[in-house]
Amino acid sequence: MTPPEQTPRDPMPRVRAADAVWEVVAQAGETGLRSSEIRERQHLTRGQFENGKAHIRDYKAVDEGASFVYDGDVYVVTRDPCRCALALTIRLSSIDKQLRRLHDSICRPLGKDLDADPTLRYLDRQIIAMLDNMAVMRQVGHSPTSRKLEGNAKSK
Repeated sequence: MTPPEQTPRDPMPRVRAADAVWEVVAQAGETGLRSSEIRERQHLTRGQFENGKAHIRDYKAVDEGASFVYDGDVYVVTRDPCRCALALTIRLSSIDKQLRRLHDSICRPLGKDLDADPTLRYLDRQIIAMLDNMAVMRQVGHSPTSRKLEGNAKSK
């Protein structure tokens, strides 16, 4: 049996990948770029692109004083509050689904047995509280399909 091929560690430092991603996305302006365009223009592997995005989100966006957002189609460097709100609601929608799945697949099946473990009971209550907050956001119109957000985007 032959051992699986080992891949060498990615030689591009995260900060360099972040600079490459930021540079090309910032140059694109409010039009933004798809991930494939960013990788192609900067000759980045998928891993380098992901590492670059992580570094941007962890450090570079704050340092540069601009938001780095994905709006469901393209990545953009922006200071537009409406665009940022849309990006947040898209991401929160995904987190909402993940929370529901976690709760429904781990906590709900246990029923009253959940109370046997204080940590699990605490986590269950925290997830329920987060889901309740997400429900309130949907009810007041802050969702990726919100007319409030669409109206703001059209008025820009």
